[in-house]
Amino acid sequence: MIETAIQDLLTLLPIPGPPAHEKEVAAYLHRTLVGMGIHEDQIAYDRAQDQSEYGGNVGNMIVKIDGQLAGPTMMFSTHMDTVPDCVGCKPYWDKEGNRIINHAAGTALGGDNRAGCAILLTLARKLMTLNGAHQPIVLVFFIQEEVGLVGARGLEVGLLGDQLPAMCINLDGGRVEEVVTAVIGTQRFTIDITGIPAHAGSRVAEGVSAAAIAGKAIAQLDKEGWQGRIVKPEGRGSANVGIINGGKGSNVVMPSLSILAEARSHDPEFRRKIIETWQNAFEHAASSMSNIHHQFGSVEFGPGPTYESFALADDAPVVIKVKQAAKQIDLPIKLVTNDGGMDANWIVAHGIPAVTLCVGQRDVHSPGEWIDLNDFEHTCKLVIAIATG
Repeated sequence: MIETAIQDLLTLLPIPGPPAHEKEVAAYLHRTLVGMGIHEDQIAYDRAQDQSEYGGNVGNMIVKIDGQLAGPTMMFSTHMDTVPDCVGCKPYWDKEGNRIINHAAGTALGGDNRAGCAILLTLARKLMTLNGAHQPIVLVFFIQEEVGLVGARGLEVGLLGDQLPAMCINLDGGRVEEVVTAVIGTQRFTIDITGIPAHAGSRVAEGVSAAAIAGKAIAQLDKEGWQGRIVKPEGRGSANVGIINGGKGSNVVMPSLSILAEARSHDPEFRRKIIETWQNAFEHAASSMSNIHHQFGSVEFGPGPTYESFALADDAPVVIKVKQAAKQIDLPIKLVTNDGGMDANWIVAHGIPAVTLCVGQRDVHSPGEWIDLNDFEHTCKLVIAIATG
C-alpha cells in the first residue's frame, strides 16, 4: 500500500497546479480513480471557479463511493492547488531518510497538499477492495485553497448527496500527531489610496504621495501594536500587509497605490476591531498630508475573501471517530488549534463538522520543504481506519 501511495505522490508533486490552474492535477486524479474501478458517473465537478475572484480552469472534484453498511455519509477532503513557487519542483525519494525532498533549487515542493491528494487515492483503492463493506463515502478535491479557501467557499453542497455528510476529515497541515479541531477566522481587505500626481523634480510640492500616506499609516499601526502579532486587553490576533502595487515612474509623485491586507482572530468582534483600527489609521494619514495647495489624498477600503473561525468540542462525533481510529492503529494524537486558514473553515460553515488531519509536510512553502514519509504512512493508515472502522 505505502509504496503505491508514495508513487502517486511522486507523480502528483511535479504536476503544475497553482491556484486557478488545477485542471491537470484533476485529470491525473480522475484517470487514476477510473483506473481503480470507480465509474465515470461517480465523479462530478462543480462550478466553484465561477464564483472565484481568480477565475479558474476546473471546479472542485467530487467522488461518491457507495457503501452497503448502515450509517451516514462520511466526507474526506483535501485541496489540489499548490503555491506558485512549487511549479518546476523535482521530487526525489530519499529512501535512507524516508522522506521526499526537492532537487529543483529555489522552488517549493508542493507537499501542501499533493500529499493529501495521494492519501485520498490510497483510501479510494482500499475502499474498492471492500466491495461496499463500508459506510457511504464522498471524496472532495478542492481548488484554490491557497488564495483564501475559495474553492471550499464555492462548494456546491448538493453534489455531495441528498443529505449533507455527517462529518468531514480534511487533510492538510504538518505533523501527523496533530488533529486540528479549531481554526482561526480571517478577513482579507483592500486599501486603495489616491494621491495627487506631480513631477517629482520641478513640481514635487504640488503632489501628494500615495506611498507616503501608506507609509505613515503602517508606521503608526506598527508603533501602536496593531500590525503583525496583536495582543491587546480586548483580544488577540494578527494583521499583515501582503501585496502593495502602485506608481507610474520614479519621476512622478505616486498617484495611487493598492494594498491587499488581512486580519486574523478567533474572535470575530476583535477581528472587526483590527480592521476598524486600520481604517482609522489610513484615513488619518490621508487627512494629515497635503500639497502646497492644501489638497489631500483619499483612501477607500474594500472587502476581500473572508472565512469564519470555528471550534469543535472534544466530544463532537467527528472528534470521537478520529480518537477511536487513532487508538485502533496505536497512534498518539493531540487536539490542536490552528492560526492559519483551512478548507475546514468553509466545510464547517456549510454545515458539516470537520477536523483536519496533518499529512507530513515540513517547512511548507519554502525551498527547503520536504515530506516525512513516516507521517505520510501513518496518516494513510489513520484515514483508512476512520473510513472502515
